[in-house]
Amino acid sequence: MEHSHKKWSAAKIALVVVLVLVLAGCAYVWHLYSQVAPALNEGDAGRLDQQKDPDIEENGERFYNLLLLGIDYDADDEGRDYAEGRGMTDVILYVQINRDSGQVNAFQIPRDTYAGEDLGGGLASHTGKINELYANGPDQKNRINNLANKISELFKLPVDEYVTIDMQAFKTMLNNMGGIEMYVPWDITDKGTGELLVPQGTHRVSGDTAEVILRNRNYTTADYKRLETQQYFYAALVKSLLNDYTLADYYSTCKVIAHYINTSLDITEIWGLYATMLKVKPENIYIVRAPGGAANIEGHSQVYYVDRESCARILNEHFRSETGQVPAEKLGLATGYEYLYGMNVDEGKTMGGVLGDAEGAASAPEMGAGASQPAA
Repeated sequence: MEHSHKKWSAAKIALVVVLVLVLAGCAYVWHLYSQVAPALNEGDAGRLDQQKDPDIEENGERFYNLLLLGIDYDADDEGRDYAEGRGMTDVILYVQINRDSGQVNAFQIPRDTYAGEDLGGGLASHTGKINELYANGPDQKNRINNLANKISELFKLPVDEYVTIDMQAFKTMLNNMGGIEMYVPWDITDKGTGELLVPQGTHRVSGDTAEVILRNRNYTTADYKRLETQQYFYAALVKSLLNDYTLADYYSTCKVIAHYINTSLDITEIWGLYATMLKVKPENIYIVRAPGGAANIEGHSQVYYVDRESCARILNEHFRSETGQVPAEKLGLATGYEYLYGMNVDEGKTMGGVLGDAEGAASAPEMGAGASQPAA
C-alpha cells in the first residue's frame, strides 16, 4: 500500500507540474495577447465590404484571400501631395492561402498600374494609377473598399480580409529583428545623383536599408524591376521568420509594429494564420508579377499597362479553380495601347526558387563567394 501511495503521489506531483506549466504558458500568451490585441484594428482603412461580382467564384472557407498593402504617407515623394496625408499604396500584394495544402500564391500589382480615369462615384483620377485609389476614392470612411473594389473590377479577384502596413513598420520590424540577411540582386543607385546606395551582394539589411531597397525605382523598367527586387526581400524575410522566429518573437515584433497596422483580422484569426504558415515551406510560396510594361495612356505618362490576355492566363492558372475561370474579355483592364519599351511577362517563381537564385548568385566567384557584409 505504501509503495502504491508513493507512486500515486509521484503521479499527482507530475500532473500538478504539468498543469502549472500549462497555466504559466497560458498566462504568458494572455499577457502578450492583452498587449497586442487592442492595437490591431481597422483604423483609417475602415470596414471591408467588397462589392459582389457574379464572375468571381468563391473558393470556400478553407481559402484566405488577403490584400496586403504597404502605405507610404510621404507626400513629398515625387510630389504626391494630392493624397493630403492619407497615404499611397506603394506595395500591393494579393495573397491567396490554401489552409489545407499549405500552398500560398502571391500576385504583385505594380503601384503605377493604369486603373482608369474614374476613381468611382464620378471622381476623376489625378494620375490614372491604382495607388491613388485608397486615398482618393469615393469611400472616405472605409478607404479599403476603394482599392478592393477596383481590384475586383480589374482582375476579378475576391478580397476576404486585408492588412495595411505603414512603410515605416518595415523599418521598425527589421530593426527589432536585428536585420535580415538578404541578397541584393543588383546595385541600388540614387535616381538623381547616380550615387551607389546599396551594392549588389549579400547583406545584413537593417530598416533604413530595407526602405531604400523597397522604394527604389531607378531601373529602366521602373516598377517591374522594383517588384523583382522586392521578391528577394520577401524571400529573405520569409526565410528568417520561418527558420529563426519563435512564438514569443512573433508577439514581440507584433507588439512593436501593431500601431502601424490596420487590419480586418482579429487576433484569433491571426493566430490561425500563424498556425497555417508554420506548415508552409518556401517552395510552396509562389509569387508572380502582373505582366505588362510602361505606356502613355489618356495623357498620363509612364503608367504601367497590364497585358489583359497574359494576366487572365496567369490568374486562371494559379488563382482560380477549374470551374471558376474568367476569360480575358471580362477583366476590366484597358486594351489597345502601345508599350513604350516592350511588354514583360513573368511566369513567376517560388520563394524557394528566389532563395536558390540568391544563393547561386551570391556564391559566384565575382561575388566573393557570397560573403555576408553589412549594407551601406
